[in-house]
Amino acid sequence: MGCADLMPGISGGTIALILGVYKKLIQSIDAIKLKNFKTLTRVEFWKKINGNFLLSLLAGVLSAVFALSFLIDYLISSFPIALWSFFLGILVTSIFVLRRLVNHWSYLNLGLILIGALISFLLTQITPNSSEIGLIYLFFCGFFGIIAMILPGISGAYILLILGAYQTVVNLIKTAVESLGSFDFDIIIPTYSKLLIFGLGILIGLRVFSSILKWLLDNENDKTMAVLIGFMVGAIHKIWPWQEIFELEIGSQTKTLFRPISPFNYPEDAQLVLASVLFLCGAGMVWILDNQKEKNK
Repeated sequence: MGCADLMPGISGGTIALILGVYKKLIQSIDAIKLKNFKTLTRVEFWKKINGNFLLSLLAGVLSAVFALSFLIDYLISSFPIALWSFFLGILVTSIFVLRRLVNHWSYLNLGLILIGALISFLLTQITPNSSEIGLIYLFFCGFFGIIAMILPGISGAYILLILGAYQTVVNLIKTAVESLGSFDFDIIIPTYSKLLIFGLGILIGLRVFSSILKWLLDNENDKTMAVLIGFMVGAIHKIWPWQEIFELEIGSQTKTLFRPISPFNYPEDAQLVLASVLFLCGAGMVWILDNQKEKNK
């Protein structure tokens, strides 16, 4: 999940759904309430929120974020086709796997898939903002970014990219890792202060939105899953490995955008063999995880 959340195109929520821990994650977060903390003993509260599960999951996510931020940044710039092909395999196979989570198909559910796909598609068309990042703005970036991160199909990293905070957050993480062991407080204090504010936005956003998601999953499971699958369908074009750069003039401004094209029309080396292998690796990983999940049940 942490690795996926670093990628501007795939959601950690997608990985949680594949692994079969999505509903448990939402329920566990929703159980973190002041009422439970006051009325239950520490042991009861820890069990109520599935503390061991949340702690293990959080440790895995944070480990990936801090350990792989350098690697993901390098792979995106140096091996984009290979990396996006791998995640495309994960996303496409996930859609077929997750269709089983809709118990009863209807025209309404099919319509909700189309609506979810349209929303996801439109979100990925927004041009990234490059405004100055202040502490309050960083808090709201964390708040809205985490909502996207736990929604399958909507990439939290891409939302940060749209808000103009992605590179800032990645640089903060890199600086935090590099400053470990040093005592340069001129770097440590502002870096960790910004990460703390960003993390606070994440925690509050996660807590607020988890209650909404839990209610939807408990009361409107099929409709909710249909929309979430739609989000994933609408994100396919964004992580398509072969993209063409074009410029769009809006008034006096010129926007640089990307659109998916056929690998046979790609102006550079399309790396079809490597892309196919990594697509199959991603698809195979989903298939293995799904089968393992069914065995564990």
